[in-house]
Amino acid sequence: MGSGDDRALPLTGVRARRPDAAPRRARVACMIAMVAFGLLAGSWAPRIPGVRADLGLSNGALGAALLGAPFGAVATIWLTGRVLGRLDSRVVVRAALVVTCTVWLLLAVAGDVGELFAVLALWGAASSALDVALNTQIAQVERRYGRPIMTSAHAAWAAGALLGAGVGSAAAGLGIPLAVQLLGVGAFSLVTILPATLAMLPTDRFTPDIPPPPPPASDASRAQSSGRPASECSSERMGVRVRVGRVSRTLVALCAMAFGSLLCEGVAADWSALYLEEVTGAAAGVSGVGYVVFSGCMLATRTIGDRAAVRFGPDRLVRTLAGIAAVLFGLALATGTTGAGTATGILGFAAVGTGAACVYPSGMSAVARVGRAAGTSVAAYATFGYLGWLTGPVLVGALSALLGLHAAMLAVPLLLSMIVFLAPALTARDGHRRGGQP
Repeated sequence: MGSGDDRALPLTGVRARRPDAAPRRARVACMIAMVAFGLLAGSWAPRIPGVRADLGLSNGALGAALLGAPFGAVATIWLTGRVLGRLDSRVVVRAALVVTCTVWLLLAVAGDVGELFAVLALWGAASSALDVALNTQIAQVERRYGRPIMTSAHAAWAAGALLGAGVGSAAAGLGIPLAVQLLGVGAFSLVTILPATLAMLPTDRFTPDIPPPPPPASDASRAQSSGRPASECSSERMGVRVRVGRVSRTLVALCAMAFGSLLCEGVAADWSALYLEEVTGAAAGVSGVGYVVFSGCMLATRTIGDRAAVRFGPDRLVRTLAGIAAVLFGLALATGTTGAGTATGILGFAAVGTGAACVYPSGMSAVARVGRAAGTSVAAYATFGYLGWLTGPVLVGALSALLGLHAAMLAVPLLLSMIVFLAPALTARDGHRRGGQP
């Protein structure tokens, strides 16, 4: 690292320094990789109706087949964390990318619902490994770069996904065969991400903090001078047990934030149009606007999220945005059946997109400092995020069957309020790892 100023880095808890050439190149490489990864994922969704028609599937059969991707992701994401504890994240990125793009091509030859489920499960497993490895690499670059980049990286993924959705829609409209689209997008991702990995950084191998040797004074005298019980001083001298509890609580809080944030995203994706149509009485052409403004506000907020985190701190940023979103969406629910319900509903989904935008990426940066291995912590965090994204729509569906959709949507402001309460975990210190440079 080159020399530079010593400004505090709010997001990572290390001293900010002017980045040298290697972190700058690695940052650009990560942004390129995230755009290409988003393009790969986003280009599939517009082709789903065509696949359903080609295979002659009912909506129920299609829904069962689409569960393959999240099933594969959740089933293998812990294994990815273990692998990242032993291998360089660049190696895992390359291997997962090749497998992802290879399995990607098999989507064009799936002949029935069982084959489609199996291919999507393999693709979900490979793409989740790529996701975790890329986020681990971004966290590594962020520490070396000296300022936050995680939120910008997730904005790059979102931009790539929007571009991919446009590519998929255009291909479907022009009648381009699915196999041709998959081959073109997969090849583009390979030739984009593989060279970018050459500029990425080797994974830091963090070592546990080694406590200083105990002073000659006995535990009793140390306890008397500090005003604490002798047993606490003894465990502090051993250097592990006191910190383990703190790190565990931090990890639990961050995982809960990931779960709540992506649950809100899943609900907005699957239920926003139905809420606006059924509860507020919006016309069919207007009901889809809710998710459009949600996605647009999320992308715009993530674009400036890193700079805002530097200025205000990630905990304060997340707490403020999530708190405002909870209030505005609560207002939307309170006025949902009035004449202004459609307008306030659209405003509410825009607020949720803004309020949830920085939660997951900020937590990803924070969780990489928790525990002994960044890859394992990132995998745990991503697992809870995936679970929230999967169970959110199901939870709201079950609640709507019991209480009605209007009441079921109360889950969104409640989860945003939980995020407000847990936001201090974003700046919690980790006692297991050295915060400085390798």
